[in-house]
Amino acid sequence: MSTLISQQVKMLRPSMKTHSRQELPLNRRFGYRFSAISRALAQHTLLYVEREFGLNLAEYRVLTVLADQDRPSIRDIASHTQMDKAQVTRALADMIGRGLVTQIVDPGDRRLRVVKMTPAATAIMAKTLPFMIERQARLEACLSASELRVLWKALSVLSDEASRMIAEAQDRETRR
Repeated sequence: MSTLISQQVKMLRPSMKTHSRQELPLNRRFGYRFSAISRALAQHTLLYVEREFGLNLAEYRVLTVLADQDRPSIRDIASHTQMDKAQVTRALADMIGRGLVTQIVDPGDRRLRVVKMTPAATAIMAKTLPFMIERQARLEACLSASELRVLWKALSVLSDEASRMIAEAQDRETRR
């Protein structure tokens, strides 16, 4: 490996030394690293869905939830996309106008709207699947099988701990 490439790789990899509580560089912070990866993957997705289907990222995220769940409410979509309900509503309004989704009043709770993909949106989502599968395979190929198993386990453990941290913080707020 050339010296320049070696130096670049060293800069990208976090240092393995232990840091004191006062010293925690960005590249050793979970939130920062996860956010950076998430932004890169979101940008990659946007470049594809915008070019191929004229969708923005919010619209694509809404469609992924609709493709995965049977008739979710706007609240459900917002929760799964980590967008607020106003963002979801704007994305839905645009997609309704383009004939990609329909929205009806939930007969069980008239305050809720149930959203469903049209055949046009279903076709778009089917066409995105090879792209997503290829990208997933490319990312997984960066790791050995054992590294991948450890990664999935670690992500599960970290997700559970993050959920506990939120619950604890919410509990502290309610006790105030």
